[in-house]
Amino acid sequence: MDESAATSASAAVPADGRSMRRQDNAQRLYDAADELLTSTGFDDVSVDEICERAGVGRATFFRIYGSKSGLLREFNRRLADDAERRLDALGAADVRAALGQVADAIVDAWRDAGPGHLGMARTFVQSLPHADPHDAHPELFGLVHTIVIAGIERGELPDTVPSGLAASLALTHLTAPIAYTLSGRSADIHRLAHTLLDQWYAGMTAASHAEARRMS
Repeated sequence: MDESAATSASAAVPADGRSMRRQDNAQRLYDAADELLTSTGFDDVSVDEICERAGVGRATFFRIYGSKSGLLREFNRRLADDAERRLDALGAADVRAALGQVADAIVDAWRDAGPGHLGMARTFVQSLPHADPHDAHPELFGLVHTIVIAGIERGELPDTVPSGLAASLALTHLTAPIAYTLSGRSADIHRLAHTLLDQWYAGMTAASHAEARRMS
């Protein structure tokens, strides 16, 4: 190996090490927070408590999550991972069935959430500038977008609606029951999520059928 290659290789090792440490610290911090938030209100859990339980410094916490409510992004990333596993187990399916799996993952995650998780979501939503409605769950949006794109390519959904917009509307329907209950109102969130999903799917497929009639 020449000197320049050796230098490049040695420079890459610390970068990989830093990345691995960051991932490890992020997981330890979130796991510690998750344990506390399961039984304790969000406002009653401090960053110091989270860091002490995780064995990670405050500066690292804020470098990774930005704020205590920033933990919601990790909650939603894990939710998206669960939804993806469900889709893998489902196999080939139409858009309605695939999004039904995503709906179930969302409902199950929030149904099992503790008081601190709910407070975390409320605080995060209040802090948003509302420029991007899916800022808290980019991985979940990406998963829904992939499902929608596949539906358009198969002809199941119309290509007259931009895929990003269709996915945004779908995810809004799927998460609306959670937002509804976060406001303090009671509902059967599983039934409501699937009812709203049926409405979105009926509207999208009706548009597809209308487009087909115009083309015939």
